[in-house]
Amino acid sequence: MNLASLALRNLGRRPIRTGLSILGIGLAVGSALALISLSRSIKDSTRAGLDEMGDDLVVMQKGASDIFGGFIPEQTIARVAAVPGVARATGELFMFAPSTNERSVLTQGWSDTSYLWKQVPLREGRVPVPGERGVAVLGEAAATSLGKKLDDEIQILGEPFKVIGVANYTAIVNRGLVLIPLSDLQKISSRPEQVTVIHVNVERGAAAVDLERVKGAIETLGNLTASTANEVLNKDRNFAILDAVSLAISIIAIVMGAIYVLNALVMATQERTREIGIFAAIGWSKARIMTSIVVEGVAMCVIGCGLGLLLSFGAALAFPHIPAIGNLVSFRPSIELIAPVLAAAFVLCVLGSLFPAWRAARMLPAEALRRI
Repeated sequence: MNLASLALRNLGRRPIRTGLSILGIGLAVGSALALISLSRSIKDSTRAGLDEMGDDLVVMQKGASDIFGGFIPEQTIARVAAVPGVARATGELFMFAPSTNERSVLTQGWSDTSYLWKQVPLREGRVPVPGERGVAVLGEAAATSLGKKLDDEIQILGEPFKVIGVANYTAIVNRGLVLIPLSDLQKISSRPEQVTVIHVNVERGAAAVDLERVKGAIETLGNLTASTANEVLNKDRNFAILDAVSLAISIIAIVMGAIYVLNALVMATQERTREIGIFAAIGWSKARIMTSIVVEGVAMCVIGCGLGLLLSFGAALAFPHIPAIGNLVSFRPSIELIAPVLAAAFVLCVLGSLFPAWRAARMLPAEALRRI
């Protein structure tokens, strides 16, 4: 009988304890993958949303801690548009605003002359005409979650808006948008003549060095930062906190999985004292005895990790159908996320196996055989 088959036999002798330990490992791994994947997907969805708008650069207030935190005077848009190399620039005010049925929706305000209105991929209806007020265009996900269709009325910050269009954006974040005229959002949010960001397109064919030059020229206008979508998200304090929290909870979850292994193997070692004494008496070395215990821990870890993978992919299938989650983010476990989590779980499970293995190996055969 080899060590692997011996380990599986020993695990099968304690099915309830083994099953609960494997379930604990599976839940730990699945939770870690879910948390890290959700954190990554929120950032990826936001990046995809910015890319879908066609931005080359995003201009924000200098020193703003996150993408929601800064405000720029509306007259700055014309100064940015006048920078050599800038093809066009438009301002945007956005925020999470309370809406119908006490739901908060990502609301964006665009000026009448904004080029972004021309890029709205309408499924039905239309976009506002210049000077039109009190109207809104909903992303498909927003329309579904709010239960609204063309000519219905929605509430944004307590003010009524008539739905005149529904857009079928590709990016999940954009599918949850509510688009209204900039002047309306400025008025109801008490942000007169202010925008949150300025979207910038550079002249086509500009090389990377030209993009850097444009960024520098914009920033010399004062109290502004110009960044690509990736740079904006990498600097965003909210995403940094989200990454840190998800990583910390994931580490705790995986450590708990290792503790399940440690607990199961300590109890198994105590119950198998005589058996271990017999192995030592017939010539098993300390290294072989330790290896046999560690192999049990590894076997539980492998099965538990497999269960965790199944749970994470089950979550990937289920989460899009949960309105509070599926309307905002996609959940996609990937190899670059799965490999580090499984490697960490494997290492910690092996470490959790070493203590009971060491206790088993240090038993004297005569002492072990005397125990009942």
